[in-house]
Amino acid sequence: MAVIRNLKFLLPLLLLTAACDQSSVPAVEYRPGEAGTVDHALCLLGFSAVPLRQVEPGHHLIEATVNGQTGSFVLDTGANVTVISVSQAERFGLSSSGASPGPGGVLRSGAGAGAQQAGVEDFRIGGVAVRQDSVVIADLDQLLTTLGRVAGADVAGLIGQDVLVEHRAIIDVARPMLYLMVEDHEPAPIPVNRCETSGSNEPGQGAGSGSFGS
Repeated sequence: MAVIRNLKFLLPLLLLTAACDQSSVPAVEYRPGEAGTVDHALCLLGFSAVPLRQVEPGHHLIEATVNGQTGSFVLDTGANVTVISVSQAERFGLSSSGASPGPGGVLRSGAGAGAQQAGVEDFRIGGVAVRQDSVVIADLDQLLTTLGRVAGADVAGLIGQDVLVEHRAIIDVARPMLYLMVEDHEPAPIPVNRCETSGSNEPGQGAGSGSFGS
């Protein structure tokens, strides 16, 4: 599976969209303490919510923290591995291990030329500690720079299926919201009081209610 598919078709589409105004998106209301909501049901199953930012045409950005540095990443369900662009590696304190990605992490379409693995000491999405000790460094500058123009933000890389599968990700595209399972085992139902309103409005806490921007 390639990290980026049809790159030559995606870039012109992004360039056309970059000239268009991005409409404001209402804040997403997170309600884990309200019985009968998706937020409550997933909270009881051990999932934590992280807001997404929708960027046309059909992309979503998410904030992640790698080695203490926070950046915007594309949530890419078509990417088999998580990638940080080579131009951003120093910012995140990454250095190549010299190892190429394994057979499941081979990058194609030219974007993955010279791809290398790099170890990470700390990796977090929202309040979830990501169970992953390495990412791939590759030259994605052309794609991410173009997408950054559309988003009005610096885009550092891609969050891929390695993270999504490990944390059993559920994506609510309509809101938009990403849910990640916090524990690394099949959880017993979470006590109801952990999902009741506790005054915390922060995404990734699995408790509290309120609104946060997408």
